[in-house]
Amino acid sequence: MGLLDFFKSKPPARTSLEQLSYDIAYQILPHYVFRQAKQLFDIVESSSDTSHFLFYHLACKSLSIPSLQEEAGQYHWHQFDLDANHSLLVLAYPQPVAVDLTGKSVKEITQSAGTWVIAPHFSGVVRDKRNEHIRYYVLGQTSMGGGTVLREIDDVATNANLGAGPAPELDSFLVLMRDRLEETKQ
Repeated sequence: MGLLDFFKSKPPARTSLEQLSYDIAYQILPHYVFRQAKQLFDIVESSSDTSHFLFYHLACKSLSIPSLQEEAGQYHWHQFDLDANHSLLVLAYPQPVAVDLTGKSVKEITQSAGTWVIAPHFSGVVRDKRNEHIRYYVLGQTSMGGGTVLREIDDVATNANLGAGPAPELDSFLVLMRDRLEETKQ
């Protein structure tokens, strides 16, 4: 270490995958879901490998950090038909670090803020093929008890907590999306 090395700025800490996933789920992806849905479906349905990485790269770019291929490869799109009139795109996020603030005091939680992220497991985009109506859901971690919570984000960025969700498994999320579709039909 040289005499003046002390004065050199240190590189910023790498942003966690949990934070990048959070940014994708709640900031970047909603823009595309509600303003460019057709292009989003076209990109994902093209089956191009790059569609899996696109939103990760956008999140990195928004924070002016380099994309890392080993991180990008942890994001995956899945396509389903919920019924004859509804299709579903699911973005599966990397497995997040578990967060459980159960038993922590308000002071402990406040002091540890910024050291944890309530990260998403899945984003689901439901499209009604008849009228192109879109609904957007996020299944994410809860801060207490280790469960999940389902949220719906609308086109004006209202983020509604819809209650407890299933285990963070793709099959369970798919069942939940089918159930939500049936509930909204009634």
